[in-house]
Amino acid sequence: MATADDTLGIMSEAWEKRVHARIHVSATIQVDGGAIKGDAQLKDLSFGGARFETSQKVGEIGESVQLLLPGPGGCEIEIVGEIARIEAAPEGKSLVGVRFTDATPEMRGTLNHLIETLLEKRGSSERAFPRVSRRMDIQYGDLSELKAILEDISLGGLAMTVADPLAFQEQIDVTVPDTAGDQLLVLRAKVVHQHAVKAESGVTAYRVGLEFAPMRPETRRCLTELLRVVLDGAS
Repeated sequence: MATADDTLGIMSEAWEKRVHARIHVSATIQVDGGAIKGDAQLKDLSFGGARFETSQKVGEIGESVQLLLPGPGGCEIEIVGEIARIEAAPEGKSLVGVRFTDATPEMRGTLNHLIETLLEKRGSSERAFPRVSRRMDIQYGDLSELKAILEDISLGGLAMTVADPLAFQEQIDVTVPDTAGDQLLVLRAKVVHQHAVKAESGVTAYRVGLEFAPMRPETRRCLTELLRVVLDGAS
């Protein structure tokens, strides 16, 4: 019979290990390059690149594109990249991954300001804060004795995959390490949703959504810095 560690190991191998962290956003941007010219929908952003959705013909991998991103304070950020990946999206659209190739120190500073603004920004949707996707091992429980796989995290909560189901509204402590694997933060949270996920091998695990309890200002600052470090590691 598979243990909890076996289950998480199988799920981890079955899913792609995400090396590149990214912040999920939704904004209209301007794209010029390849076969694309005009509006597109930004889906996620990191210091190293971006993904956007378009209904236009895309072009070829390796072609240069210019993105015009809405920056803080109403300014616009112009940045150049190359098409790194093209995927099919619903309704005949394409999801395009761009790797930034021309980020000057000044441009990187502006991009850094934009990402910091996005991390702190509250939305009017179901999710109060933008999520940062990064798959990594974390622990939870009173003594941090139970293992989980982090899927995404924001200032408001996180999603993780666990081997055994948790109870709705259950209060737990989650230990989130830094990118070097050292313990950084112990965050109090409650279970707000949960559903089963299954690997091709037939192993079942559980995707759990957690909402953070109110935290002290210094804890919030540490969490914000963690999100920045995770994103910076994607460049």
